[in-house]
Amino acid sequence: HKRVQRDASTGYDTVSEGLGYGMLLAVCFDEQSLFDDLYGYVKSHFNGNGLMHWHIDANNNVTSHDGGNGAATDADEDIALALVFADKKWGSGRYNYNQEAKTLINNLYNHCVENGSNVLKPGDMWGGSSVTNPSYFAPAWYKVFAKFTGDNRWNQVADKCYQIVAAVNNSGTGLVPDWCTASGTQASGQGFNYTYDATRYGWRTAIDYSWFGDSRAKANCDAITKFFKNIGAAGIVDGYTVQGQKVGSNHNASFIGPIASASMTGYDLDFGKQLYQETVNVKDAEQYGYYGNCLRMLTLLYITGNFPNLSEDIVQPSPTPTQKPTPTNTQRPTPTQTSKVVKYGDVNDDGDVDSTDLTILKRYILRKPVSVNLKAADVNLDSEVDSTDVTLLKRYLLRKIPYLPY
Repeated sequence: HKRVQRDASTGYDTVSEGLGYGMLLAVCFDEQSLFDDLYGYVKSHFNGNGLMHWHIDANNNVTSHDGGNGAATDADEDIALALVFADKKWGSGRYNYNQEAKTLINNLYNHCVENGSNVLKPGDMWGGSSVTNPSYFAPAWYKVFAKFTGDNRWNQVADKCYQIVAAVNNSGTGLVPDWCTASGTQASGQGFNYTYDATRYGWRTAIDYSWFGDSRAKANCDAITKFFKNIGAAGIVDGYTVQGQKVGSNHNASFIGPIASASMTGYDLDFGKQLYQETVNVKDAEQYGYYGNCLRMLTLLYITGNFPNLSEDIVQPSPTPTQKPTPTNTQRPTPTQTSKVVKYGDVNDDGDVDSTDLTILKRYILRKPVSVNLKAADVNLDSEVDSTDVTLLKRYLLRKIPYLPY
């Protein structure tokens, strides 16, 4: 089986987190054979709870000095989401993705959600109300899990994540700590700054706004964007107190991409564009490249509209395979002519703004061959047609916003 290995700084070992990232990337890039190889490695390292050993050395031995036989919740939830997406995208393969996903999601709930409190534990063998990790909070994932399995308790887990973050005393910065209690206070023996764990929070949370329009996600991510706008894209470093005092000094990919993701909720799209460009420009050196460059790739996919909710947004292949474009010909579909009076949101020019327009706009963002009225599709009037327009059109159709353009 193939595995995702870390870099030279850790002896090219493997952590379950990397398998989660790898499987998400494989399904996004339509690499089914690679996906199956990675999942085969995951299955070869399930512990007695049906969750993945979190740490395996380069010789395929589960580590003992750091409890490597236990699970890391963020990894298994990413693996589970990737399996849901694989089921929707491919149907089946070397594995029954549907059954594998449901089993893993059930194991996650039984072993990584604290009984009676809905608090997400950081692993299957420790944590809960006394210590949790906000960067593991993935409310959009849990809403997908609830719909996929019919287990609505996952929605309560999502709600609890927002309650914990709301309890953190961060003076309005939006920053979360690496670790905290369920009351939002510092956990005994754990760091309470916004550093290399907490950086992922903006990415995971912004996706909940893009996929489900959750206003709590927007509020949290808008606060993060506002805080970093005062610093500037080029001034971001690798650590702050939750109140906003700088404690780091390195400008790297681990922090820029997730902050750029947070900006996608629309607080300041001009600053969002600056953050996007900074994410493109900053790549971590190979010696320490595993973590930051994984986050860079995942966040760039999201920022550019290429990380949709495949459990809902999947477009089934036609019976006759369509010709793939060559790498040298990546023209976007030709837009239709616009009329003098623009009806914003009416992407297909049929006179109505409805779910068909949303589907077409999603396909356009995914570079599918569709005809689009680009003027009508630019529902926030920023002269770009991107994932933000998809989010706004979806919120309009859900009656979350009263009019377009918005």
